[in-house]
Amino acid sequence: MNKLCKALALLCVLTLMCAVSSGALARTEPNSKTIEETNTYDYGSLKITIDQWCYAFNKTNLRFFVANVYVDDPAQLKTAFAGEKYSKDAVEAPKDIAARHDAVLAINGDYYNYKDKSGLVIRGGELYRDLATSRHQLLVYADGTFEALLPANYKQGTGETYIEAGVVQSFMFGPLLVDNYEITELPEKYFISTKDTIREPRTAIGQVDANHYVVIVADGRRDGWSDLGMTLQELQDVFAEQGCRIAYNLDGGGSATMVLEGERVNRGSTSRERSVSDIVYFTR
Repeated sequence: MNKLCKALALLCVLTLMCAVSSGALARTEPNSKTIEETNTYDYGSLKITIDQWCYAFNKTNLRFFVANVYVDDPAQLKTAFAGEKYSKDAVEAPKDIAARHDAVLAINGDYYNYKDKSGLVIRGGELYRDLATSRHQLLVYADGTFEALLPANYKQGTGETYIEAGVVQSFMFGPLLVDNYEITELPEKYFISTKDTIREPRTAIGQVDANHYVVIVADGRRDGWSDLGMTLQELQDVFAEQGCRIAYNLDGGGSATMVLEGERVNRGSTSRERSVSDIVYFTR
């Protein structure tokens, strides 16, 4: 009888340990989700609505901005390099790059040159880099279509074939968040952490159709405003809720920046904009 009691006690302990372990891996749900402010802008051929969201948790807040962007022409989505050149050294504040190009809405790009020598870099229809990579990549065609390019489907040295097929922009940060309207299964091993416990400032872009884009920038590392940041899983959920066919993660952390008409929309992780290698922007 004594042995039976010990066995039952051990079983209870193991069951409890499993439950605790499973709970630790489960993503934390916010106590509330609130749109604190909505601003709409109409530039004729370009219409933008920006919602400021707040997710309130027990002791922290998450604030992020969701911009729905409607264009008349997919060519209104553009990219630009810092210093107006592809370079491993050129960096500038997103606001400064945006100002030179009369950008209405701009976000930081994929920081193609930060300690990196991999992937496909096509900008404005020109091929700048075509190297092997284990990352998810994103292709943008001249007709506005977004398409995922996974490592298994990409072969180094084939960059010109993508341009011939109509690709005008490519990005190489990732991971892919949504594809064919479905939340993707994130890779367990990636060059950034994909765990659902990791909160960071984020920048990401999605597409509903060729004339409707969704851009999200999440603040983080700002006590009392947006304390830690956003998980990739939360980011996926928001893009899916916005009805995106496809969504893709760009560079985040201190780089996460959204600029509207020359003014920074988000607060960022510091008071000063981090200099980056490139931006994605929309024009009238």
